[in-house]
Amino acid sequence: MKKNYKKLFHLHARAGFGINKTDADRIINTDNWISPLTDIEDVELLKFDLPEIPEGNMGMMEENKKMEMRKQMRVLSKDINIEWINQMSKGKDPLVEKMTLFWHGHFACRIVNPYDAIQYTNTLRENALGNFKDLVMGVSKSSAMIKYLHLKQNNKRKPNEDFARELCELFTLGRDQEYTEQDVKEIARSFTGWSTKRKSTTFYFNERKHDNGEKEIFGKTGNFGGEDVINMILEKKQCARFISTKIYKEFVNPTINEKNLEEITEVMYANNYDIGKTMHHIFSAKWFYSDENIGCKIKSPIELLVGLKKSFQLDPLYKKSWIVLQRNLDQELYIPPNVAGWPGDKSWIDSSRLAFRLRLPSLLLNNGEIPLAFKEDYDVDPNEDRTKMRKIAKFKCNISWSEIEDNFKEDPKKCTLEEMMVRGELSKQASQYLKDNQYDSFKERIIQIISLPEYQLC
Repeated sequence: MKKNYKKLFHLHARAGFGINKTDADRIINTDNWISPLTDIEDVELLKFDLPEIPEGNMGMMEENKKMEMRKQMRVLSKDINIEWINQMSKGKDPLVEKMTLFWHGHFACRIVNPYDAIQYTNTLRENALGNFKDLVMGVSKSSAMIKYLHLKQNNKRKPNEDFARELCELFTLGRDQEYTEQDVKEIARSFTGWSTKRKSTTFYFNERKHDNGEKEIFGKTGNFGGEDVINMILEKKQCARFISTKIYKEFVNPTINEKNLEEITEVMYANNYDIGKTMHHIFSAKWFYSDENIGCKIKSPIELLVGLKKSFQLDPLYKKSWIVLQRNLDQELYIPPNVAGWPGDKSWIDSSRLAFRLRLPSLLLNNGEIPLAFKEDYDVDPNEDRTKMRKIAKFKCNISWSEIEDNFKEDPKKCTLEEMMVRGELSKQASQYLKDNQYDSFKERIIQIISLPEYQLC
C-alpha cells in the first residue's frame, strides 16, 4: 500500500478519534501502521475511586435516605461518564477506546448504579480486542446485564426470556437467524440461576434456582447450562457474519459490500472469533482505503465530542458540561434508548441537531453557552437547580492556541489544514466558500473548516 496522509488520517479516524499532524508526522514513515493499534497486551482499565458499597437494605430504608442514596448514585454515575470521556480522548490505545464504545452500543445496557458501570465498562475494555466468546461471557455475567435483562428473575419455576431473546437476536445471531421461538424458551431455562452475590457485582450461580432438566436447543438435546449455549451459538458461522456486519458498518462503511463482508466473516470465524486479528485484517485491506470508504460515515455524538476534545485539548471548568452536550446530541453514555442500542448513521441527524452540530465547534472553541433545550431526564429530580444547570451550560475552557497551531502545522505540498480536519473530499460549494472567505488567523481558519458539514463525516 502506498502510504500518504489521507490514508493515515482515515485510519486513525476509524481506529480511534483522530490524530494531529505532529503524531501523523511521527507515524507516516513507520513500517507498520496497524500492529501498534491492534496488538495490545496490557489494556488500561477505567479507574475511578468508588466508596464502599453502602451497608443496609435499601428496601428497609426511610424514604429520605433512599432519595439521598439514589442521588449519590446518580452523581457518581455522571462522574464515571465524564471520566470515560476523558479516557477516550487521552487513552494510550486508541483502538481499545473506539472498540469499547462500539461494544457499549452492541451490548447496550442502561446503567444507573456506578459499581455496575465500572465493572461493565472494564469488561468491555478488557475484551475489546480479545476473543468474542470471552466478551459475550463476561458481559452476560456482569451485574449490569444481569439486572438490565432480568436474569435475577429467571428461575426454574418461572423462566424469564428477556436475556435469552436478546442474546440471540441482538448480541450474536441477528433477528430470526438460525433459532426458533422454542430455542429461546429452552435457552432461557439454561440461564436460570445466573445472578450476582448480594451487595456485590460478583457473578453467582444459584444452583437452587437452576433448571437441571433436559433441554433441546438448535436440534441438540442435553442438560445445557448458559456457557454451553454460548458455545453452541458461536459454533454457528451466522454469529461471525452478524458480528462482522456490525463491525463493517461501524468501521468501514454503513453500506455493505458483500464480497468484503464475506472476507471479514471468514477471518473472524477461522480465527475463532479473535477480534484483534479481525480488525488487523480490515485495516490492512486495500479496500479499506478506497475513496468510497473515506468520509462516508456520520460521526456519532460521542465520536464528535471526543474528537473535538482530543484535537483541541478541551478541559472545561464545569466538567458536567459534557453531560449537557451528550443529551443535546442524543447520545449519553450508559443511557442507550433501548436494548438495541443507538441506531447510528443517518439517525444522528435531523434538522435541529444538524444545526446544533454545525454551531458546536464555534461554541466550544469560543467559550460559548450550550442551549439547555435537551429532553427531560426522568431519572433527575424535576426541581433540579436551574441556576446550577445554567452555570454548567457555560463552556468555559482555556485553549492554548499556539500549541494547537504547532500540532496542526500544515505543509501545503504534503497536507493542508483542510486535509487534516476533513475526511473525504470537500464539496464544490465548501471549496468555493473557503476561497471566498479567507481568514489570516489560524483560530478563525480552523473554526471555519470544522464548522463545515463535511466535518460531521469520518
